[in-house]
Amino acid sequence: MTSLCGLATYTVVTLRWGSEEEQALRNEQLGALGPVETVDRPDQVIDEVLRTAAGGTPVDGVLALSELVSYHASVAAAALGLPGNSPLTAIRLRRKDLQRLALSAAGVGCPAFAVVSGEEELLRAAAELTFPLMLKPAVGMGSLCVTRTETPEELANAYADALARYAIDRRVAGARPLFVVEEVIAGQNWHDDERMGTRVSVESLVADGAVHHLAVTDKLPLAPPFREVGDVLPSGLPEGRIDRVREVTTDALRALGVTWGATHTELMLTPSGPVVIEVNGRIGGGVAELLRAAAGYDVLRQLGLAALGHQIEEFPEFTGHAFYYTPQAPEGEFEITDIGGEEELAALPGVLEVVRAKSRGDRMAADDGTIAHPFRVLATSRNFADFFAQLKAIEDAITLELAPVPPRSAP
Repeated sequence: MTSLCGLATYTVVTLRWGSEEEQALRNEQLGALGPVETVDRPDQVIDEVLRTAAGGTPVDGVLALSELVSYHASVAAAALGLPGNSPLTAIRLRRKDLQRLALSAAGVGCPAFAVVSGEEELLRAAAELTFPLMLKPAVGMGSLCVTRTETPEELANAYADALARYAIDRRVAGARPLFVVEEVIAGQNWHDDERMGTRVSVESLVADGAVHHLAVTDKLPLAPPFREVGDVLPSGLPEGRIDRVREVTTDALRALGVTWGATHTELMLTPSGPVVIEVNGRIGGGVAELLRAAAGYDVLRQLGLAALGHQIEEFPEFTGHAFYYTPQAPEGEFEITDIGGEEELAALPGVLEVVRAKSRGDRMAADDGTIAHPFRVLATSRNFADFFAQLKAIEDAITLELAPVPPRSAP
């Protein structure tokens, strides 16, 4: 939060999350910016911002850093006539179904899809689309309830399971249980290296309609079903291929009407070119740390300036690469019987941060998405050759032993 100090006088609205101790620590940290108001639901962010403005406190900009509240912050900014995306654009960035419709109408490549709110629509999607099919929530994050299915029976079972999981996940509290079923995009490895995945993301800032792509981020191959394992920034792709990725991303942002703020666009690399998987109306998870490590770039400060209506004037100058590694368990549900390696990880060359997210006795379920990782390691490398060598050393330093947990339906 120190990046934002000095830009403005702040009133902070934060969503209640985690234990009382975690919330108290978060409020204490946010208190360095200004008075903190805690709300229980994302929609209450709008009320708090409007209440602050109605109370006589001048509000010159609204900035959100979490996908949990980015939509609501956009609505509040629009209500006050402040810099930000229109409510239509904000809802397109939140809902994958409306986003797909806008991209398709503009001729931007995206998967063939159907919107599902009940079993009848699910049966129609299974009949009209070509398997394999992906099931994902219209509003979701962190690979929550994202499932690949090969048959109508698998799709029906995945839908029933997703409805149950979606109903109790706090990350989407209050969202309608609406799902998108889409055809799987066959990716091509543009790196010509099986150690790299077939997806990339583009980290962008937009100010008054001017689009600035800060970096293209490479991805390691996903862990099944669709969980992030690692990102490296900037991309190691040839410049010509990076230009194609940027062009498609710009087309997508124009189609959605994005005029302000950060976007995180995920694309599949295919023989016919990049295909948009989704566009998120926020900076990508961990991207601020990656940009700081690889280029000394303070993206949070630039976001603060954009929220106040300023143009972006500073851009990253990369001196190397930075990457995150978040190992995932196999598919299924497991109990951690042994975990360790923090000291060994921290001593490795280039490692900047090691966060252990799980402990012995904790459970890890693939269906929980990317957040189920046991470790999060941030490191830097001079080039791609160094990156692969460091990644191997990190993998070798981690101790993780798992025991399968019987299915919930088992007696």
